[in-house]
Amino acid sequence: MNKSVLVRIPAQEQRFSIARFAIESIAEELHMEPLSYNNLIEATHELFTNAITHAYGNREGVVEVGIHPFAYGIRIDVHDWGLPMAQDKYAAVPLDLREDKGFNRIYKLVDRFEYVNLGKNGKKFSLIKYLSNDIGSALPTLSPTDQAERMPPDTPILVRNFEPGDEEAIARLIYQNYGYSYVKEAFYYPRKIREYQGEKLFSVVAVDALRDEIVGHFALIMMPDSNIAEIGVVVVNPLYKGMGIMNKMFDALMQRARELKLYALFGEAIMYHIFSQKSNATHDFSESALLLGRAPEEVTIENNELTQKPLRGSVLVAYKIFHYPTQQLTIPDLYKEIITQTYRLARMHVKAVTDKEAPKPEHVHLYYNYDPLMNVATIVIDHYGRHFKHKLQLMLEQLKARHCDMLYAEISLNDNPHIDKIVKILNKNGFFYAGILYLKHKNQDYLCLQNKHTTQVSRKNLVCYSDFCRDLLNFIVHDEQRIKGTKKER
Repeated sequence: MNKSVLVRIPAQEQRFSIARFAIESIAEELHMEPLSYNNLIEATHELFTNAITHAYGNREGVVEVGIHPFAYGIRIDVHDWGLPMAQDKYAAVPLDLREDKGFNRIYKLVDRFEYVNLGKNGKKFSLIKYLSNDIGSALPTLSPTDQAERMPPDTPILVRNFEPGDEEAIARLIYQNYGYSYVKEAFYYPRKIREYQGEKLFSVVAVDALRDEIVGHFALIMMPDSNIAEIGVVVVNPLYKGMGIMNKMFDALMQRARELKLYALFGEAIMYHIFSQKSNATHDFSESALLLGRAPEEVTIENNELTQKPLRGSVLVAYKIFHYPTQQLTIPDLYKEIITQTYRLARMHVKAVTDKEAPKPEHVHLYYNYDPLMNVATIVIDHYGRHFKHKLQLMLEQLKARHCDMLYAEISLNDNPHIDKIVKILNKNGFFYAGILYLKHKNQDYLCLQNKHTTQVSRKNLVCYSDFCRDLLNFIVHDEQRIKGTKKER
C-alpha cells in the first residue's frame, strides 16, 4: 500500500508549516515517538532553510517534500531546483559533530542522510528515521493459531490447479507470510487473483485433504511479449512448513508449463532466502543473472532475520528451458567469457555471429518500463540507430528524476551488430554487468546491465548457494568497480 505524501511549497519560511503538519500526521499513524518525529521535522526544516538561503537566495523557488513511510520508519526527500551543489561538499560532512547547525546537525537528528545531484532536475536530500520500538512490533502480527505447533508430517496433502473460490485463501496465505510487505500488491485482492487466472496467471494450490483447507500456493506469471512465464508467489501456511509442500507444488507447476507448451520458466530467487535458490537448482534451473537491489526494502519474510533491515535485496535469476528457438546471437567482446560460461552451464549450444561488421545504423528502438511498487525501471534496447546517445540520455534523465533506486538495461542479443557500441555507451553511463535473460522479449535473448541509483542495497543479503552464483557475483562486483573507475577518469 502506497501511503506516500508529496507536497510542493514555495521556498518561504512561513510555508514550512504545511510540510510539518504532513510529517507529524504520518509519524503519528506509524506510532513514532514524539521525540523521533520532532527530530525528523527539525532535520527537514534545516534542509528547507538551506534551500531558501543557499539554493534560491533572493529568487523565488519551489521546494518539494516527499514523505515516504515504510515498515520500520519514514524517508523524507527534500528536492529543490536552485543553485547546484558539489557532491564533495556533502561528502565532506560531518565536519565536526560538536557543531550543532547545518549538515552536522542533520547527521545527529536522523539515522541516515544522503544527497543526490539530479543534474538539470536539481538536487535531492534524503533523510531516514527508524521507529525506536522493536522492528517486529511495527509489522502486522500473525493470528494466534500461527503460533501453535506444526502439523504432523504425515498430513495428507493434495496439489491441484486453481478453482474459483480459492482466491480468498490465497490472499490470506500471502498475509500470513509477508504481512503487507509483498511487492505484488494484486495478491491482496481476491477478486484480482480470480480474474487473472487463465490469462496472466496459472496457479496451483496445496490442500490439507483432512481439513479441506488451502495451505499452499504457487503460480506461473505469464510474460506479456514472450512465450515464457515467471514462477512465483509461492507461500505455505507456517503450520505446514518443512513437509515438502513447495516441492510438490513445484512439480505440478512444471507439468502445467509443459501442458501450456511454454518455451521456458524463470524464477527470481531473493538472495537472502537461500532455500529458493536451492529449490530452483534441484529442479534443474540454470542461473543466468544477478539483479542487485531488485527487491524493495519493505519486504519481510517470516522468521528471516536478514529481512529485518530496511535495505533493498537482490535476486538471482534462473531458467528452465523447454524449447529454445534458433537465434543468431551477437555477443559483446567485453563480456564474452562470462556470457559463454553462462550458456555452457545451461547446456545450451548457440550459434554466435563472429562478423560484427555493422551495416548502416537502423532506426533506433528503445523504450522503458517503470515499476512504482518496486521503484525500479528497465530500459529495453532492440536496435541501435541515429541519435541513440541523445535518446538514451533523455530517458535516463527522466528515470533519475523519478528517483528510481535501480535502473536496468536489457539489450537484444539477436543479430545486433552494434552490441559493442551499445555496451560501451551504457558503461559510460554507469551500467555494469547483471547477466543473461533468455527469451525475455519476442522469444529472444537479452543481455542485462544494471545501474545503482541508491546506496541502500544490502551487501550482507548477497548469499549464494551455488559455485556459479559466487563466480557471477564476484564478476559483477569487479565490473561495478571498473565502471566507477571509468566514470572518475571522465
